[in-house]
Amino acid sequence: MKVIFTFSLIFVLNSIFSQKDFFKIVKLGERYSISQLESSVRQADWCGYFHKSDYYQLKFDDGTVVELFPMTEEFDIKKNLSEACFQNENVKDNGVYKIHESGVLIRMLSASNTSKN
Repeated sequence: MKVIFTFSLIFVLNSIFSQKDFFKIVKLGERYSISQLESSVRQADWCGYFHKSDYYQLKFDDGTVVELFPMTEEFDIKKNLSEACFQNENVKDNGVYKIHESGVLIRMLSASNTSKN
């Protein structure tokens, strides 16, 4: 009986903690904590940024690098996204991100870098 209970508990805990995010932190910078980054990236709308086959790279002002998973990876919110949220052109963002004190992500571009080209 103890064995069945132990396996059941392991299965339940594994299903709770195995939810897969849609991004990974590749390099942690010096200003933001992991929890700040995770919270800010999770609440942003990334539709149109996801790449169909490659990871999409985001750079932050403190040196942090975050990658959004491609359509070929399995992640939880993928089932809620339309195919229009996945693009096939860019694999990294020309902007630099920072986290506002409110937790919202801010995308910064230089004036010479505002073209869509």
